Amino acid sequence: MRRLAMVRDTGPMWSDGIDTWYAAHGRHDLPWRQTTDPWAVLVSELMLQQTSVARVLPRWERFVRRWPDPVSCASAPLDAVLREWQGLGYPRRARWLWLIAGRVSEGGWPPGEDGLRTLPGVGRYTARALLAFSDIGADAGSPPPCDVNIGRVAARAALGREPHELAPSVLDRTIAGGRPHTLRVRDYAYAMFDVGAIHCRATPRCHSCALEAVCALRGNGTPVARRRAAPPYRGSLRELRGTILAAALADMQRHGAALVEAGMHVPGATGERCLEAVSGLIADGLLDPGRAVDPGAASSAEVTAAVAAPSRR
Repeated sequence: MRRLAMVRDTGPMWSDGIDTWYAAHGRHDLPWRQTTDPWAVLVSELMLQQTSVARVLPRWERFVRRWPDPVSCASAPLDAVLREWQGLGYPRRARWLWLIAGRVSEGGWPPGEDGLRTLPGVGRYTARALLAFSDIGADAGSPPPCDVNIGRVAARAALGREPHELAPSVLDRTIAGGRPHTLRVRDYAYAMFDVGAIHCRATPRCHSCALEAVCALRGNGTPVARRRAAPPYRGSLRELRGTILAAALADMQRHGAALVEAGMHVPGATGERCLEAVSGLIADGLLDPGRAVDPGAASSAEVTAAVAAPSRR
């Protein structure tokens, strides 16, 4: 479907009531909302990407207690950071944090959105979230961040559309224009997050939503498309990568065929898929290239031969 490049100016009325709703129903007790320290905010933002709040809560507190600032994290070995991250998924995020810690501990936080986006793994959303939620953006005057949830709330409530139907610039203008004068950018973004998490989900729960009375999507009766089911994790390459990485972190002496053999316990695993997973982990900087070859082996070809041999399990 072609994205809409222009829409009518709806003004701020679509967000009427979000400030009072947020005061009464917002998730004010989330611990990362109690700080403006940019490191603590960054850890929460990277953890919350594709991981639920319930899973992140205990892990965020443990992570920032162990490494309370970039200097302490940068001084730790990457393997230690990856072990701490286990169970959250997508371990590239842990490596990004570790790399960012090294950059920031040496040169400080880069200024502005463009500067922050030079950090590993930091895109437009994360840069704007850092400026909105931490004290490095206190005087920046930056626009609110826009992730999938915030974009969905604004697109539906203001324009009666789904976010994928709109150009990013339209969403940015709509979100910025909807901020009530009673809310700072920080609290406005948190309010939008909470409306998205509690009510405006992929399949919406409109009853008692802060924007129920003014929502354009609800007003025009547009049906919400059925959400496409996510591919199963069981037996996926993600599970295979995670299993092999966990084995590598659990035993630093485990190499080559032994790592691949660990992956063979995943349903549907083959020697070829396990080697693909190992290669991907190496390419992402999560596994040292030397771990792909057994000590004394001439090349990875010997690993392939070992994996292809009949299992004695």
